[in-house]
Amino acid sequence: MVIESLNMEETLSARGRSGDEESWQLFDSIFIDAMHRLEQAGCAIAAMASVTPHARLSSIRRGVNIPIISIVDICTDIANRNDIRSAIVLGTPVTMSGGWFDHELKRAGIAVPISISQADIDATENLLSRYFYPGDGFEGRAALLKFCSDLNNWTDKAAIVLACTDFSSAFPEFEGKPIFTVDGQVFIDAASAHIQAILKSACEK
Repeated sequence: MVIESLNMEETLSARGRSGDEESWQLFDSIFIDAMHRLEQAGCAIAAMASVTPHARLSSIRRGVNIPIISIVDICTDIANRNDIRSAIVLGTPVTMSGGWFDHELKRAGIAVPISISQADIDATENLLSRYFYPGDGFEGRAALLKFCSDLNNWTDKAAIVLACTDFSSAFPEFEGKPIFTVDGQVFIDAASAHIQAILKSACEK
């Protein structure tokens, strides 16, 4: 197993702008170079241990000769296997505003019942910054549950996709479980789902 530990400050500063493909060239190249190093080291599969870079997965995959495990594909697969017909995605601004995660859900036959507003994106980022990035996820649990309940107020209780790895810390009792229910709300934990998919793929190689 080979770990490419990328500099988060570098990747954050290299993020492009939605709708401007050229602005993402540096970001993509950082990940493509890392994938090539994994290939050269003899790895049979690769994975990106973060949700946000998957927004650029189709571009990063170009020219890479080993499979890269998609966090979106496994989340849609879990939703379909559990007969989830609608979902709301919570994550970083790149994840929530780009529409790429929602697009893949819809393509898999899973409805996205609400249009995420800028206020929703800002509120999610505030939750991440206040509780989850600093490592106080369990303290942020109540605020996260209330926010999810408010989002679901006008829907048929869509599942919430926790599409940021930091959100997992709000629910330590469900560590390793890709889908679970708390206070009547169904959650799909993208991080746990991704880990299981990586291990499954690794064991098949």
